[in-house]
Amino acid sequence: MVDQISKQLNIMFLIHFFVSILFGIVFLIFVEGFVAFIQWPYLDPVVGRLLGAALIGFAATSLLAWRETEWAKVKIIVQMEIVWCAIGSIVLLVCVFLFPLPFFTWINIIILIFFLIVFSWYYFTHEKD
Repeated sequence: MVDQISKQLNIMFLIHFFVSILFGIVFLIFVEGFVAFIQWPYLDPVVGRLLGAALIGFAATSLLAWRETEWAKVKIIVQMEIVWCAIGSIVLLVCVFLFPLPFFTWINIIILIFFLIVFSWYYFTHEKD
């Protein structure tokens, strides 16, 4: 097992931080406007803001992981990202076929699958060495 995290994983934590903080702030503060903009057919401002808070929490963990250099200290964060992205992707994929959701849903699915693939790849790369 590799003791040090790769520079690429470190960069990925930073990218994940920016994506998560952006969506987190939008959902936390501007949920009504954003939902109208993307033509989302449902609005629950409390759940939307809770999602924003969760995304900001994910962003914070990515920022903390970015500051680390040892695999043992970031492994649990990578595992959490894999679980979150896998479950989120599955839920959205099922829902896109059950409900009349806008095109933006596919953008969310693509983002989640991208991070799922990347974090999974880094996880298995670091674990096998």
